[in-house]
Amino acid sequence: MSLRIIDNKKIDMTNEEWVLYESICRSYDDINFKGSDLFCGLFETNDDGIIIFLRPPSTKRTSFEVYLFLMTLLVHQHLRVIHSEVDDCCSQIKTKMAEIDEKLKKYDLIQEE
Repeated sequence: MSLRIIDNKKIDMTNEEWVLYESICRSYDDINFKGSDLFCGLFETNDDGIIIFLRPPSTKRTSFEVYLFLMTLLVHQHLRVIHSEVDDCCSQIKTKMAEIDEKLKKYDLIQEE
């Protein structure tokens, strides 16, 4: 993951998500309009670049595609955070279990494998 800038906000995205963002922007580019403007004012991020709030487009028009992209990105970001936390917990449990096994072996309470 890497931090990118969209609407003057840092946002954590995979390379594939960034490529899709650029593709969406290019599909709406016109002589007098930048596709990236469709993303303005639609979301807020935290310091880690994770979307924490999606704002309904009430002040200006935007594309349904843009809004769905942001919704999907929000879900993916939060799933990545959850996955990372679960991996960290599992790693800590494995470490603790190994420590406990070593202590039990000292007292011959478990047999070595």
